[in-house]
Amino acid sequence: MTGRSRLEIGTYGDISTIRTGRGTIRAEARYRDGDGMVRKVTASAATAKQAKQSLRLKLQRRNTATGFGVALSPESTVAELAAAWIEDVRVRTDLAAGTKDLYRRELTSLVLPTFDTFRLREVTTGRVDQFLKRQSLVSYAHARHSRVVLNLMFNYALRHDALHRNPVAGTARLKQPVSKPVALSLDELQLVRQAVASWRSGPSVSGPRPDGQVQDVIEVMLGTSDRIGEALALRKSDVDDTTSPMQVTVAGTLVVIRGRGVYRQDHPKTSSSHRILQVPDFTAEVLRRRLGLLEDADGDHLIFHTRVGTPLAPNNVRRTLRKMLEDAGLADLKVTPHTFRRTAGTVIARASDVETAADVLGNSPEVAKKHYIQPEEPKPIASPALYLQGLAPRRELTAARRT
Repeated sequence: MTGRSRLEIGTYGDISTIRTGRGTIRAEARYRDGDGMVRKVTASAATAKQAKQSLRLKLQRRNTATGFGVALSPESTVAELAAAWIEDVRVRTDLAAGTKDLYRRELTSLVLPTFDTFRLREVTTGRVDQFLKRQSLVSYAHARHSRVVLNLMFNYALRHDALHRNPVAGTARLKQPVSKPVALSLDELQLVRQAVASWRSGPSVSGPRPDGQVQDVIEVMLGTSDRIGEALALRKSDVDDTTSPMQVTVAGTLVVIRGRGVYRQDHPKTSSSHRILQVPDFTAEVLRRRLGLLEDADGDHLIFHTRVGTPLAPNNVRRTLRKMLEDAGLADLKVTPHTFRRTAGTVIARASDVETAADVLGNSPEVAKKHYIQPEEPKPIASPALYLQGLAPRRELTAARRT
């Protein structure tokens, strides 16, 4: 007696039917999945014909999608794919901890609320395209981040044979709103400095007074063009006061990771962000004063820190700055820590050129010009009428018209 022949991957055996106790007909067949395992697949309906049709459709959709190690198929939900992908992200060694946490947060907040219960086969290009268009009406940044996460996640599904194509690939290109970087004028900067210096400083103020760190951070960001995380990550050893002018090395940044809190990452955002900067006198004065408070500390001690020596959270600095400006009636200026970076980059570009500003910012000239350097207002052309006088009609033509 010969046994049953071995099924090829992606194929199924004979379909049989059986009446269930509920009065329905259940069709079932053996199916060999992509991992080589043979599994029973079933489908129920009111009649045997309908049950068989339903089972064939289910087997067709199942295809050969179950991959090695990760059981994903077109019938898997997006939530199941998301769990597998984020675990793959977690164990990767080529991604920074901050990038991993960013993917997790954007997946949870932007993508899963819409797609978590969809099966992979139901996530079509049209559905993704409409989702991204709705996102872009709220925020271009949200739409762009959602697209990145969806694209990475469905590429992961492709690598595990759960799908034959990435539904994100055919979506329409997102159109970024036209915006120009805005820097503070000297008058506006003076208003901000006054607001920060005088915040909660009156005699009638109760409770603890500001420790002045936000005010000092602003002067450091203005004098270095640092990002907020880079400024807060400066250590005692990063400041060299033996040279003139003082030099500051940007060699790290602060990141915030769920479950770990705020910590210093030993490299900045990009490789070009690692740089040595000469700082102006007003920034050097602030840093000397801060270093004076750290005479007995080791070189790794942060310039800016909490009362217990831990890093200042960037979001807390942002929140305090926003409150300072609101209390001073300057909320309309819409100043954020990045505003000081744009202001520094714009001043350098005006005094030298875009390339020099880009070097100080730690960006390419294209990125610096697009995001950090405020465009100059067009200058009027002097006396254009003088240049165009040669186009005036000849006198004989004018006389002929009159006659």
